[in-house]
Amino acid sequence: MCYNSIKEVVRLVGEKDLTEKQLFELEDVFADIVNVLLLDGKTLILPEELTPAKKDSIYKDKELKTRMQERDVAKLWTQGNIRMAFFGLEDQTAIDYDMPLRIMSYDGAFYRAMLLERDNASDKFPLYPAITMILHFDYEHRWTGARTLKECFKNIPPELDPYVSDYKINVFEIAWLSNETIAKFNSDFRYLADYYSQMRKTGKWQPMPGKVKHLKELFDLFSAMTKDSRFMEMYKKSKGEVSDMSCVALDYLIDEFRIKERNDGINEGRDLERLNSIRNLMTTSKWSAQQAMEALLIPKEDRKRYADKI
Repeated sequence: MCYNSIKEVVRLVGEKDLTEKQLFELEDVFADIVNVLLLDGKTLILPEELTPAKKDSIYKDKELKTRMQERDVAKLWTQGNIRMAFFGLEDQTAIDYDMPLRIMSYDGAFYRAMLLERDNASDKFPLYPAITMILHFDYEHRWTGARTLKECFKNIPPELDPYVSDYKINVFEIAWLSNETIAKFNSDFRYLADYYSQMRKTGKWQPMPGKVKHLKELFDLFSAMTKDSRFMEMYKKSKGEVSDMSCVALDYLIDEFRIKERNDGINEGRDLERLNSIRNLMTTSKWSAQQAMEALLIPKEDRKRYADKI
């Protein structure tokens, strides 16, 4: 069932981070992101093997005050009773040039907490790795920030460089994922990746058809990212019954067509006004069409089109 809602776009202040976390907190979406971005589509991580993990940790600021730092999303991967890995996810729309330092502090705090947990355990406690992913959501700019700890330091003496331990971060530029990679996503994340890819390539979006599992979270996310209230209006009117993105595609394209029609009407009115001004100058000042268009500052690329109509 499709609904077309033409509403004035409203600004959804402060919801972007929250809605992104809501979608990424879903185990099937999180597992899909890990399997595609880290494992090239291999189904290693199952949604039922993921559980929410502690996201916050404590540190001291420069004034020695206790502060809290928090990851965007954190999941623990467990098979049976064995902890296999800890996954952290950070979503970035802006480039953080100190990101390796921040991720290193997150991971370091996790390892410190794990050592404390092991010390308090009565039986054997196996250690397991922390893996953090940074998803960069920007279709206009590539990630130009540091990807390793050493890149944050500009003046390491060559003699000391071999002794400076490096630390790599995992940055994924969603808008630059290949079509082949996007096709490997099985969760609702594929619609988000496809949106950023299309906007980078053409500046326009034609929604990818397909089944939607988490309609509210997905529409909430698109509303926050695009500042377009039509998605949530459609969700509210559908009462959650829309389950196929082809419905969104139809509504979205109809809206785009009507917006184009409205803009074409504006352009037509502007053209008529310019033509009348050109004709008036030609009559009152005895100017040629070219002289009149020069006086009116008509763009050169438009002058032939107007001249043909006079």
